[in-house]
Amino acid sequence: MDFPGLELKIRMSLMADPDSHVWVPARLYYNKTDPYAVQFSFDVTPDHVVQWTFARELLDQGLTAPSGIGDVKIAPIDQNRRFSIELESPAGYACLGGPAASVKAWLNKTFEVVPAGRESESVDIDSFLDELLPH
Repeated sequence: MDFPGLELKIRMSLMADPDSHVWVPARLYYNKTDPYAVQFSFDVTPDHVVQWTFARELLDQGLTAPSGIGDVKIAPIDQNRRFSIELESPAGYACLGGPAASVKAWLNKTFEVVPAGRESESVDIDSFLDELLPH
């Protein structure tokens, strides 16, 4: 049986400014075919979904200490009960907050599927090269 991946659906607060926020559906997805990465998406509207891919290690570190430079920054808030994720690109900026416990539990499941430090064992180099090289 092929591994379908692990998905977590949560509600996160999208902070429009320091004094207001809206609740948005968000999803985290992990698949061992891309073992170093986590896909994250949230719905701005039903027709506008923002999608990001970043390192699983960044998410893991960011749940306990501020992590990341550049486009993605993740940090614990509220004594590690919640976390924030800041996303920045030429297309815009978003800051979201969400529950840390459910994300930690989901992340632990990803480490059961592919343990930290063993990600390279899940990468199919031959298939990757076949996609890159002309036949």
